[in-house]
Amino acid sequence: MRLPWIRGGMVLGIAAIAACSRDQPTATLHSISGRLRLTGYLVAPNGAYAGTKVVGNPDGVPVELVHGTEVVARTTTSGGAYQFSGLRAGGYFARSMVVGGIGDQTTPMVIARSDVSAADTIRLVSRGDLTPVPNPFVDTTQVYFVVPGDTTQLVRVDVRVLDVGYQAIKDLLNLEVRPKRHAVYWSGRDQGGHPMPSGFYWVTYVAGNDVRAHLLFKQGP
Repeated sequence: MRLPWIRGGMVLGIAAIAACSRDQPTATLHSISGRLRLTGYLVAPNGAYAGTKVVGNPDGVPVELVHGTEVVARTTTSGGAYQFSGLRAGGYFARSMVVGGIGDQTTPMVIARSDVSAADTIRLVSRGDLTPVPNPFVDTTQVYFVVPGDTTQLVRVDVRVLDVGYQAIKDLLNLEVRPKRHAVYWSGRDQGGHPMPSGFYWVTYVAGNDVRAHLLFKQGP
């Protein structure tokens, strides 16, 4: 005779637990957004400095989101903007690294109870002794650089062209060379000899801890 009461009590208990579970607060997810811009230097055909060019709406530039020391998300820019969604409360920063230590990152951004729009822009600026002549170019540019050091010692130098996603598309130099002034050519083609479209590229120089990177602006014919 007690079974109906027990069964009814069990049902009421389960219903109460379900109601309590619905009352529990759930973690709200937020987003972080910001902008990225590029700065390169223009060089006339005679090698003279011809001004600065800023690209404020680049597409396809990789951006990482870091929490502590861990990369928790990756995305690419669209029209110069990036966004990370589905984030829990905590401290983050966004960064984009071209090669080695050349790149930029935001100041720390803390999600508390709302979405965050990055107050500072990621700014990627050409840096180091690399001079593409001319820049911009249509077919070919010649990149000049100085390898420092004792002229009796050989230095391993790696010069290459990267696309917008920081992927190598053409090796221009990968040799041990004497410290002095050097120059390499890029004909606007990839490693397989296929012509690359107009747009911007990076030419990078790596010799041990000596890392440099400059924007190349390729124009259509």
